[in-house]
Amino acid sequence: MNKFLFAMTVYFETVPDRMRKKRWLVWIVFIALTVFAGFGLQRTEFDMTLEGWFSDSDPIKVALDEFHAEFGSDDGVFIVYKPADGNVFSAASLKAVQGIREELLSFRMRLKEGETSALKHIVRINTLVNASVLTVEDDSLVSRQLVGKRIPQSQQEVEQIRTTANAQKNFPLLYFSKEEQYGGIFIETDFGTVPLDSEESSAEEGEEDEFGEEMEEDEAVIADGSVVVERPRFKSTDMNEYLDLMDAINEVLHKQEYAGHLTYYPIGNAPMMAYGMEIMNEMGPMYMSMILIMMVLLWLLFRSLSAVVWPISIVVLSTVWVVGFTGWLGITITTFLMLTVMLILAVGTADAVHIISGYLFARNNGDSHGLALHFAYKKSALACLLATLTTMMGMLSLTFTPIMHIRVWGFMSAVGVVLALVFTIYLLPLMLDLWSPTTEKVNSLTEPKNKTNRLLQVLLLITAPFRWLGRMVGRLIPDLSFYLQKLLDQIIPIVEKSPAAFAGLFLAIFGVCLYGATLVVVDSNLIEQFKEGTLIRKTYEIVDRNMMGSQNMEVFVDMGRENAFQDPAVLKTMDRLQETLATKYSHLVVRTSSLADVVKDSYKTLNEGRKEMYIIPKEPTMLAQTLFLFNNANPEDRRKLVSDDYRKSHITVQLYNSGSYEYTRVFDRMQGDIDQAFIGLKTDYPEMDISITGGLALMMELSDYITLSQAKSLGLAIVVISIILIFVFGSYRAGLISIIPNLIPATLTFGLLGLFSIPLDADTMVIAPVIIGVAVDDTIHFITHYRGEVLRDGDITRALKDTIKEVGQAITFTSLILGLGFSVMAFSNHMGTSNMGRFGTLAIFMALLCDLFLLPAMILIFKPRFIPKNATAPVNQPVN
Repeated sequence: MNKFLFAMTVYFETVPDRMRKKRWLVWIVFIALTVFAGFGLQRTEFDMTLEGWFSDSDPIKVALDEFHAEFGSDDGVFIVYKPADGNVFSAASLKAVQGIREELLSFRMRLKEGETSALKHIVRINTLVNASVLTVEDDSLVSRQLVGKRIPQSQQEVEQIRTTANAQKNFPLLYFSKEEQYGGIFIETDFGTVPLDSEESSAEEGEEDEFGEEMEEDEAVIADGSVVVERPRFKSTDMNEYLDLMDAINEVLHKQEYAGHLTYYPIGNAPMMAYGMEIMNEMGPMYMSMILIMMVLLWLLFRSLSAVVWPISIVVLSTVWVVGFTGWLGITITTFLMLTVMLILAVGTADAVHIISGYLFARNNGDSHGLALHFAYKKSALACLLATLTTMMGMLSLTFTPIMHIRVWGFMSAVGVVLALVFTIYLLPLMLDLWSPTTEKVNSLTEPKNKTNRLLQVLLLITAPFRWLGRMVGRLIPDLSFYLQKLLDQIIPIVEKSPAAFAGLFLAIFGVCLYGATLVVVDSNLIEQFKEGTLIRKTYEIVDRNMMGSQNMEVFVDMGRENAFQDPAVLKTMDRLQETLATKYSHLVVRTSSLADVVKDSYKTLNEGRKEMYIIPKEPTMLAQTLFLFNNANPEDRRKLVSDDYRKSHITVQLYNSGSYEYTRVFDRMQGDIDQAFIGLKTDYPEMDISITGGLALMMELSDYITLSQAKSLGLAIVVISIILIFVFGSYRAGLISIIPNLIPATLTFGLLGLFSIPLDADTMVIAPVIIGVAVDDTIHFITHYRGEVLRDGDITRALKDTIKEVGQAITFTSLILGLGFSVMAFSNHMGTSNMGRFGTLAIFMALLCDLFLLPAMILIFKPRFIPKNATAPVNQPVN
């Protein structure tokens, strides 16, 4: 391995000359490939859907598809409104709600020829105005609207409507709050129910029902001629579809005649996507601010505009290449792309900073431009390679997760950091040829004149005003690198006095972090991802406090036999289960509703409205008759509750907002209650299948998938990186010394989360690869430089001092640039992004302290010299 490392060092030392000899060919190939990658950006496809994270065979996805096929979408918009007069039953309130509903449903009348509207996704709108009330006429059930088209004018009519509404069991909390100060508009959509092979919600093939879905499932003919019914498959809903729908809805809601009287609090996936888009729009300026801070720091530290332009250019070009070629390959990507960009930013900037720092170190010592390139690449290129290799392997460990989008993210990130290395090794020398950083001691124009330098003269002439301004500012601001070097020179003498004390201090911090990590609770709360006081948190708090709860789940019941839900025993079981869920989990469950409730209400209505008749009929014939009458009165509502063959039904459970930790525990216990409730029917219905499903269940499953897979991948990455370091440096000691300083910043985030009782969510978890990437990068640069120095004479103290002098400044620069750049994200309104900024910054600076103090202390204690066993050790020095 020592021979290999020596050969690689020699190779990298010659790379600048090799590239400079073929500069024009390299530039032409590079520009051509960049243009090609740029065109690939236009082909990039984003998948912003929830379903896209799951494989088609995932049980929870299968259950949700079956639910959608039978009962339509559960992905609607619930708009809670507050009237200005504080009364949802007032004529003004009812008129405003009626107008909103009619405008949303009659959008086609306003379209010009060839136009379309996102409102086409609306299937049905339920409000206090058109809410269905059952009555009896001539021994038959009749469904009528609570208000209808005529808005009541007299107080007596209003009171009659209020009395009727409060008498309906399912109206309170759905259509109005207990104090009647808030109302609800429930918009049903076709999201998640559009057939996979259809571009429109209405398909030309097959009969459709009123919910915009095909009545018949797909069929396939197999070899023996028999027909097999395949499970239904639906098109995932794109983020833009949600956004377009909300824009169209808001256009109506915010008309003066409505907005002047109503204040809105919308919840659901579509409003959530709109809130999310606001956060994404916030991220643009935030990332620009981060880049600007990094550029300012690069200039302050290097005092050269070229030292700012080239590292940022490498990051941008690496990003363009990886995204562009992904587009050409037709690979779908997600918002995790931003994390790939952050990792490329961290690793790419670090690589370029180490090379430029080494270049300026040599130039300030009097070396020419060519010799300075030789020195920089001899000292830093191998470390850049090893750092990139470990980061790449860490990201590739993500490809072992079962989630496709995370596998794509891991692969893209691995390719991205490799591209940043390729550009740093093979293109940066030509960039520095074109425009190299200089100080007052050095002037690149003293180089021999050639075509490149003539081009440089033109470039310098163009940038002269900027360089003059930089020098003026530079005279006002002290040279930070000078003072930094003074401080770095004091580190080894201080650590040398008591290396064990420094090692003990950092190991104690590590122990505290490990203890804190054991207290971490994995909990992803969709709403608490936003800071307190934001509109979205206020909206969900209002809905939870006043209405039917901001979340819901579905208990999908397939009894496996036709007419099962005409069996009183089945409906009574469902009714008892609802009561169990409502009482046992009252801290989370707001209300439940099912076919059982409708049957009880219908039976009561058929029996003169007597309270004691609010029951499920005991006789199957009476139950069948009740269901028949209800179907005649309101077939649309019946289809939303039970299948045509009365084999499948569901229980809708409205929930308060909570986190994945609570939901997961409750869902598991609920599944046990469900199994226990239906166990008595197993004999009569052996093929029954009951499962918890719905968008919320899918979301909670995804959050835990991401968090747990990230935790496993992080552990795998640490193991893989440790093995690589031990193998490369050929020493268990060196491998141990290399990995321990990286474990502390990696566990710092988890330790702080546990100690301060902050839940670990998916957004916070994903910063771990970035932290590991930065920490390992700096550690490898330090160890690689130390190895080269100690092999000269075996003098550990001198090797450490020279390493700190050459590498200490570069790793400090890197940490300052990345740490302060990442700190901008702490100001985001999205808690996940804010945590990434806060904890990421702390971890980066902790990694710097570990590299500057713990690493030298461990080297002084373990004394690694990297001397082969068959080699002769320096005089009076033991062999490692």
